[in-house]
Amino acid sequence: MKRIQASGLVLVMALTLSSGCSQWISKRALERGTVAMKRGDYATAVTQFEKASRHIVDSPDLYYNLGKANQQLNKLDVALRNYETALTLKPGDTDCMLSIGEILLQRQRWDEAIAIYEKASLNLPPDARLLCSLAKAANGADRRDAARIYLVRALRVDPNYAAAHYDMGCLYRDIYMLPAEAIEQFDSYLRLANPQEPHTASAREKILQLKQVLVRQAIQLPAGAKRDPAGALKLIAEGDRQQVAKQPAKAEKAYRDALLADPLSQDALVKIALCCKTKNALPEALKLLQRAANLEPLRQATLLETAQTAMALKDWNTAGHMLSRVLATSPTYAPAYASMAIVRQNQGQKSAARVYAEQFVRLAAPGPDRDRYDSWAKTLPQ
Repeated sequence: MKRIQASGLVLVMALTLSSGCSQWISKRALERGTVAMKRGDYATAVTQFEKASRHIVDSPDLYYNLGKANQQLNKLDVALRNYETALTLKPGDTDCMLSIGEILLQRQRWDEAIAIYEKASLNLPPDARLLCSLAKAANGADRRDAARIYLVRALRVDPNYAAAHYDMGCLYRDIYMLPAEAIEQFDSYLRLANPQEPHTASAREKILQLKQVLVRQAIQLPAGAKRDPAGALKLIAEGDRQQVAKQPAKAEKAYRDALLADPLSQDALVKIALCCKTKNALPEALKLLQRAANLEPLRQATLLETAQTAMALKDWNTAGHMLSRVLATSPTYAPAYASMAIVRQNQGQKSAARVYAEQFVRLAAPGPDRDRYDSWAKTLPQ
C-alpha cells in the first residue's frame, strides 16, 4: 500500500493551501489518517483523509489512500471514485489501475476489468497474479479461451503460483471437460498451496469426483474378451517389419490381429488408423484414433494425430477437444495454438481465434509462419 509520507507534505501544501491555518489542519489530518491506516482503523482514516482533501486537491496519493480505506470498509462505489480521481491526477498509476480492477471484478463489470488490467499490464513486468485476475474477468465475460490463455501465461511466469493451477483445474473440469488434465492441476494446487487456503478442501473433493468420472469413462473389455498384451506386441512388431518390406496389406492385417489379441492396445489402434489414412479412409481412422486417445488421455502424439485427422474431415469440435488436451499437457507447444486458432475460426469464434493466434506468436520462433499469424491476428476482433 502506498503511504503519504509526512516529509513530503510541506511541498504539496505549499502548492495547494492558501492559509497557514488550513495548512496546519490538513497536515494534522493527513498524519492522523496515515496512523489510522497503519493500525487498521479505516473509518478514522476516511474521516481524516476527507478532512485533508477539502484543501489538498492535487495529491494522487491522498486519494489513493482514501480509496484503500473506503475499499476496506466495503464502500466500493466511493472507493472507485477515489481511485479514479487519483488516476486522473496521476495517469498511468498502476497501483490505482490494479485497485480499480479489483473493484470492477467484485462488481462483475468484466469487460471494464479486462480493459483496466490490460492497461496496467503495459507498465508492469509479467505478473502471475495480474494474469489470474485477467483470467477471472475473461471467464466472467464468457471468454473461456481468453481465460485459459491468461492462465497459461500466468503459469509460464510462475509455475508455482497455486491459484493459477486451481483456476485452470476449474476451467478444465467445467468448460473443457478434461477430467484427467483437471486432476493434474488440482494436484499441483494442493502440492503448492498453504493447507489453510480456502480452496484446499474444494480441490480434494473435485479430485475425488473427477476420479469417479474417469472410472466411468474407462474403456471396458467386451464381454468374454481377453487380453494378450505380449501376443499383441509380437504382432505389432511383425506389422512393422511388413511396413519396412513395403507390404502395407500384410502390415495392416498384423496390426488388426494385434488388436484382436489385445482390444486395449493403443499402439495397435494408432497403427491401424495410420494404415487407414494412407488409403484415405479418414472416418475409420478418426474413430480408431479417438479410441486410442481415450485409452491414454495424456499421450500427446496420439492426440495430435487425432486432431489433424479431425481437421482434415472438418470435424472442428473433435479437433478442438483434442487440441485442448494437447495444450493441457504441453502448454508451450506452439503449433497446437496455431491449429486451435484455425479451429476456432472455422467454428465462427473469431475473437477466440485471435487469442490462440496471439499465443502462437508469443511462443513461435521468428519466421514466415510467425509473421503470417501475427498479421492475421490483427485482423480478428478482440
